[in-house]
Amino acid sequence: MVFRITPQLGPDVEQVVTAASGSSYDRVGSPQLGTICFGSDGRERMWVKASAAITKATSPGTQLAITVTGADNVTAAAGSGGWYAPPSTVYNYDMATGDRFWATKGTAP
Repeated sequence: MVFRITPQLGPDVEQVVTAASGSSYDRVGSPQLGTICFGSDGRERMWVKASAAITKATSPGTQLAITVTGADNVTAAAGSGGWYAPPSTVYNYDMATGDRFWATKGTAP
């Protein structure tokens, strides 16, 4: 279990907030898209929204391309940008457009 070491409210680093459940978490609001945090494993993470379906993959997860088009508009799609979606051992479903999650940078701390 990895946990966030930078303090803030919202979903833990291994949690996906589905588009179907809404963008807020526990009625306190999710972090702003583009927020950076670090996990207890030393890895950097960014809060992003899927701009297209992302197929699940084993570790390290599906590689992503991150697109920043403005404040609170940071999206991720399958690509080659060096960030990764949670692996299937953490979230064993394909992600849908609009799902929000912590993308993880690189393959090692």
